[in-house]
Amino acid sequence: MKKSFVFTTVFLAGFGVATAQAGSLSGTIKLGVDAPKLPMVKVDKDPEVCGAADRPSEKLMLSKDKGVANAVITIKDVKGGKALDPSKKIEFVQQKCRFHPHVLIIPKGAVIDVVNNDPITHNIHTFPKENPPLNKAQPTTLKRITSPKFEVAETIKVQCDIHRGLMSAWFVVADSPYTVVSDASGNFKISDVPDGTYQVEIWHEALGKETKEVTIKGGDAKLDVSLLPKKG
Repeated sequence: MKKSFVFTTVFLAGFGVATAQAGSLSGTIKLGVDAPKLPMVKVDKDPEVCGAADRPSEKLMLSKDKGVANAVITIKDVKGGKALDPSKKIEFVQQKCRFHPHVLIIPKGAVIDVVNNDPITHNIHTFPKENPPLNKAQPTTLKRITSPKFEVAETIKVQCDIHRGLMSAWFVVADSPYTVVSDASGNFKISDVPDGTYQVEIWHEALGKETKEVTIKGGDAKLDVSLLPKKG
């Protein structure tokens, strides 16, 4: 089957209360095959805000050396480390017909504010399996919507029904505070990790999921991963 590849923005985040005398994990996520030709997305509504020119999709963003943006890296089952902090203010912004960030980490138990900075109506529509759904129009008179609380860890697709195909994103509801998103170069760093051997999960919307084992013993451990396109 022919595979589609496309580009996006980036966000780096982690939520938790830090612990003392801990190590870290850093590395780079790259595409393990030749960089594909990326299809463009047609702007067919509100060009005065969204832009008149077609633009790259946000499903796969690559740096010049094939670094993968928006990969989610999670260290699983850390014992005695920092705790999740769901109290921090989190904003999910619609601007120039894009969701910012494209991949948003949400600590389990948190709520978020959905902000419309555009002079047109958008719609926030989530597709959860476990958490309460959100499907609400957001006109210019409603700049801010507060979501229901995210109580269950899962990955949730998000779209604007008005600008479907142009505006999509992902929420990652995390039950581990050791969860971050790779930056525009594919780089990431997870701090305040107690010594130990852990399973590290890497997820990307276009490249699927992979698990690696890593040992952290003082200082900064390294993990570089090459991801391949999902089959099928």
